[in-house]
Amino acid sequence: MNHYLRISPRLFALVPAAVAINLVMGAIVKELSLPVYLDTVGTVLVAVLVGFGGGALVGTISQLLIGLLTGYQSLPFVVIQWLLALLVAAATRRGGFASVWRTVAWGVACGLCCGAASAVIAYLLFRGATGGGVVWVTAALRVVGLPLPVAVAIGSGTTDVLDKGIVIVAVGTLLRALPRRILGRFPLAARAAAQ
Repeated sequence: MNHYLRISPRLFALVPAAVAINLVMGAIVKELSLPVYLDTVGTVLVAVLVGFGGGALVGTISQLLIGLLTGYQSLPFVVIQWLLALLVAAATRRGGFASVWRTVAWGVACGLCCGAASAVIAYLLFRGATGGGVVWVTAALRVVGLPLPVAVAIGSGTTDVLDKGIVIVAVGTLLRALPRRILGRFPLAARAAAQ
């Protein structure tokens, strides 16, 4: 199995568009202070279309640009982009986007894994103060008396399950709606959406 990323013209065209999707979605959500991020739509889409390497590339560029635009706090979360690209690539190989229920299940699984990793990063590096809507969830849990590590874990876990669930279901819906002739240009995506 090849473990390197082959930069094809198709990937070369996809990367900037996917990075832009991540940045725009993330900025809108941040301005609204919603308890989700939605800054991984492009990462998931490219991971489904061309595999882990492409998704990780989009996630890395996106996270670096977000860090430059909003502050250093978001830089350590590049690991979440990589983890998500890896999990989505696994879902793609296993037909994880073939039906709504399979897509939802993979969305929840990805959310739980990414939420656990996010909680560790948020607690160890920032004591839970990472910004965005998740801070409101964590603060509410602290008000009801939960210790900080528990509040951060629950806050990150619930927001990531919701966030990754929305993103993965949206990408799955898009994949299943694509005409076969377009889907056929991306063998991984065709396999992911195969009935």
